[in-house]
Amino acid sequence: GARVGGPPGPRRRFHVSAWRGDPHVAVLSPAPDHPGPGASAIRAELARLHAAGIRRVLTGALHEAELGPFLESGFHEHERLHLLRHDLVRLPEEVASVRMRRAWRRDLPAVLDIDARAFDEFWALDRRGLDDAVRATPVARFRVTGGLPRPISGYAVTGLAADRGYLQRLAVDPSRHREGIGRALVADALVWLRRRGARVAMVNTQERNAGALTLYRA
Repeated sequence: GARVGGPPGPRRRFHVSAWRGDPHVAVLSPAPDHPGPGASAIRAELARLHAAGIRRVLTGALHEAELGPFLESGFHEHERLHLLRHDLVRLPEEVASVRMRRAWRRDLPAVLDIDARAFDEFWALDRRGLDDAVRATPVARFRVTGGLPRPISGYAVTGLAADRGYLQRLAVDPSRHREGIGRALVADALVWLRRRGARVAMVNTQERNAGALTLYRA
C-alpha cells in the first residue's frame, strides 16, 4: 500500500493518514499547531498523495474559516458538523462515582467495539484511525471508564496543541447511556486540559447527533 504519512518534522503542515485501512484513501487535516493552509499548499499535498498512489482524499473536520482553500482545491462538502468551544473557566464537576483509568493496549478491542456501536459506519474508527486520533496532537490523554472486573463502558481521547485542547473522540457503550459516563469523560478531559495550560477546548459532533450535542452543551 501507499505510504501516506509523509516525512515527519515540525515543517509538516498536514496530518495525513489512511482511511479505515484503505491504502488508496487518505484523510487530510491541517496540523493543529500551524496556520490554516492556503489552496496552493493543499494542491501540492494532493499532488504528493496522488504520486503516492492515493485515489481519494477526505478531510478531517474543518472550521468554516478553513473551508475556502479546500473548496478551491476541488473538495466538496460531505457533512456539516457542530463545532463547540469551551473557555475552560467554569468546568463541570468531576463524577467521582465513575471509575476511570488510562487506556492500556489490551483495551483496544473493547474500545473499538464500543466505537463501532456508538457511531455509524462512515464515522466509526478502525485500529489505525484510533491510533491517528491519539497521535494527532503533540500531547494526548487516552482514558477508559470501567475496567476489571467490569467491562469498559466508554472512552475518550483528548489532545493538546500549544494552548488549545481538543476532545478528539468520545464514545459510550449504547447500552450504558444515561449513567453519567459521557459527562464524566468530558469533565475529566476539560480538567486535564486546564491543568496542562490550555486556554480553550474544542469538540465537533454531527448535526444529527442530538445526544452528543446535549451532552457537550451541558
